[in-house]
Parts: sequence; structure tokens; C-alpha cells
Amino acid sequence: MHSRLQIRLGVLAKWLDQPYPRLVLRVLFITTPLTFTLIPFIRFLRSGTDMDYRTWYQAGQTVLHGGEIYPRGQIFQFMYPPMCALMLAVPAFFGKAALILILSSVNTGAWVLCVWLTNALILEERIQNSPIVIANLIVMPFVWSSYHLGQPSLVLLALMLGAFLSLRCRRQFLAGALIAVATAIKAFPLLAILYLIYRRYWTAAAALLVSLIILLFILPIPFRGWQRTVNDVSEWRRPARSYSWKNQSIFGVANRLLRRVSFDDATNSAYANIVDLNFKTVNILIVACALILGVFFVWAIPRERSPQSDAGEFAALLILILMFTPLAFGYLFVWLLVPLALLIKRIITSDHSILLGYLFVANVLLIATGIAPRFAQTYGSLFFAAIVLYLALATNLKRQRFGS
Repeated sequence: MHSRLQIRLGVLAKWLDQPYPRLVLRVLFITTPLTFTLIPFIRFLRSGTDMDYRTWYQAGQTVLHGGEIYPRGQIFQFMYPPMCALMLAVPAFFGKAALILILSSVNTGAWVLCVWLTNALILEERIQNSPIVIANLIVMPFVWSSYHLGQPSLVLLALMLGAFLSLRCRRQFLAGALIAVATAIKAFPLLAILYLIYRRYWTAAAALLVSLIILLFILPIPFRGWQRTVNDVSEWRRPARSYSWKNQSIFGVANRLLRRVSFDDATNSAYANIVDLNFKTVNILIVACALILGVFFVWAIPRERSPQSDAGEFAALLILILMFTPLAFGYLFVWLLVPLALLIKRIITSDHSILLGYLFVANVLLIATGIAPRFAQTYGSLFFAAIVLYLALATNLKRQRFGS
């Protein structure tokens, strides 16, 4: 079965690299982002539907009017770092319709950058674009979700890829600054600092922390004042948990499956647990999983680095960050673009039947998510797809390390 699938994948790759299909794909790559950019804008003009763009607009307007981004004693809608609110003040100044169009356009620019940076990261030759094309087709629902809801997932991925390529080019200060900008938009990319410390990228780690201090404390002062800036940071960092079926992080999936907690966002209680453990035991298991996956990562990555091993290392790191963020909703899984493109390339260019098996299982889980999103995600379909891709990348890195 593996050989047949590998042959078909190779045939598809060769067909996609022929002149006519490549021309069609170029046209699609121009028209699809343009369509995705305009749909949220036109939808708002016709029906007033604004999805998460409403939250961004309100946060930007709050900054413009000197209000409280995180009202004390209230459940606030804007759960992102205060610097993100300051960034949103600029498009919010022009009105909600303009903000929607601006943020959609930024997503389009980020998508183009993600494709270009992924191409550079996996060392894919210009004459063979099929791995990136196939990977884009697989993650297209997550790309659309970023536009549909107004989420910055593509922007975050572009920043992280820029940081990884900066590390490859020995521009550690730039790498740290790019991760800091991503952290200032959504906090979870800060997890990358553990990797920087392990790999002894001391300059990058220091640049990340210094840049983050500037973004969180220094730059907001002229607009918010010192006391309000300090209040913004302290109020923002409230603990937040979500056991909703939409949350595909290890925290959401483990608690849904191992504790009797409701996975329904509505008032009706609904349960999916297969056992009923207590909160402390589940947390111990989560920590144990983190240690196991982390040790596996450290064991698999080679000491003698190369551009090829760097690609696998960075792709695996993206998945680890994705799995261990407290809140990982579907749109964030556009980050799987890089692991998928890299694995497809390795399968096409070499006889790695094990990698093909991993890729097949991951795609079954992704397809199941599309067919029955609520049911599949309740049981962690996206989380387990990410786990499978992570194991594939780690296995491939181990083979490279030991020359097998």
C-alpha cells in the first residue's frame, strides 16, 4: 500500500511541476488570496458580519479613546498582549470596514511570505514547487479560517519562519526581535525561548527579552502613560483555561479526555472523557508528556547541524509550540504548512515508507476534522495530527543523525 501511495504522490508531484499545471496554479495563487481578502470586507458591507474583527476594532478604538483595554472585575474579550491593541489602533482609526480590509490584506502578504520562506527553509528548488503546493492545499481550510475570523495565524507563522531563517544566517538579534514581535501579537511564540537557550543562541534569547520589554513597556508609554502601561500588562496576564472542543492544545485535549469537564461552549453540559482523573493527575500527565516529547526532540536533533537538518528541527519546533500553547484553535494549525511541505519533499525525493505512513495517518485525521469538525476536534483530531507529524519529523531527524 505504501509503495502505491508513494508512486501516486510522485506522479502528482511531477504533474504539478509541468508547465500547464504550474500556470494554472499561479493563476489560482493570485486569485485565491485576492478572493479571501475581499470576502470578509464585502460580507461586512452587505450584512454587517464582522467575526473576530469586531474584537480587534473595539480594542483599537479603546486605545484611541484612552480607555481600559482590560477592565478590572470583568471578563474582557481582548485576551491578547497590550502591544497588539496598540497595533490595532492604526487600522481602527479608519473605521471597521477599513480595518477588515487592512487586516485581510496583511494576511495575504503574510501568506505570500510564508510560501516564500517555507521554500527557502526546506531548500526547495524553484523547478519543483509541488511539495509546497500540496501542503498549501491541505492547510487551505486553516488559511481560510484565518481570513474568515480575522486571526493573525499567517502573520505569526511568517514571523517565526523569518526568525528561523535569520538563525540560519547567523543574524541572532533579528531572530530574537522577530519572535518578540510575534509574542507581542499573541503570547505563545515566547515558548521558542526554550529552544534558543538549549541551542545556546544567547544573543537571540537576549534580543527576544529586550525587544519584548521594549514592546510591552517602553513603546506604549507615549500613548498609554507609565501607570496605565503597567496596569495593562498586569491585568492582561490573567490565567485562562478552555476545555472547549475547539481547543486543540494538549491542555484542552487532555482535560476533555481524562477529566469529566464539559467540552461545550454553551450552557448545556457535554462530556467526552474516557476516564475520570483529578486535576492534579492530569497536570502531572501533561508535564510528563512535555518532558517525553522534549527529550525525544533533544535526542533526535543532530549535534552537527546542516541546512537540511535545520529545516526538520525548525518544523518540529513549530509543532511543539503549537501543541503546548494553552489555547490552540483550528486556525493556528496553518502552521502545519511547513512540516507538511518538508515531509512531502522527503517522501518524493527518497524512499521513506515510514514517513509516508505518518503522513497518511495525519491526513486521515485532518480529513476527519473536515467531515465532522465538532466530533473529531472534541477527541483531539488536530492535536493528534500534529503529534503524528511531529513523530515523523523527529524520526527523520534521528535517521539523519545516525546515518540510517
